[in-house]
Amino acid sequence: MTDMVFGELRKEGDYGWWGKQTLDFGGNTVTVEVLILQGEEDEIAECQKKAFQCFLERWPDLQTELIDALIKYYNEEEYDSYGPEDEEEAAEWWPEIKTEKALLQAVTLETIVIPEDFIMDGERCLYLLFSRTWGGEDLDDNGIGVRYRDEEIDEIGYKDIAF
Repeated sequence: MTDMVFGELRKEGDYGWWGKQTLDFGGNTVTVEVLILQGEEDEIAECQKKAFQCFLERWPDLQTELIDALIKYYNEEEYDSYGPEDEEEAAEWWPEIKTEKALLQAVTLETIVIPEDFIMDGERCLYLLFSRTWGGEDLDDNGIGVRYRDEEIDEIGYKDIAF
């Protein structure tokens, strides 16, 4: 299916529609998956389209705040919160991330998730999902999820906040 807002989309499984979007993130061009979650309906709701459009329009301005918020999240919530007790091994698990450059080396923007329309509750809502390099091998895919409401960061946590 081709949608005027999301472009070329494919239906996979019970989740919804999948597409791709190319963005600039921290000076690098990245192609990310876009997942539009669907329930019983096969239609993409207008509020889902609006959330995506508004986010893309503001994306160039949102990046600085996002990068700063991710650095803060790492240092206040994640850093040294679990892992090996050996100092050398722990240093490998928990690199110093204080700058945009260090953060961009440690995270990869992978997916934009547009939730079902009933979750939006009158607000524009979407999630950015990142993989990350710290904290050892990520066997459970517990990267970072960032929820935006009306183009403002509302929550940062593990990826599963989007589901």
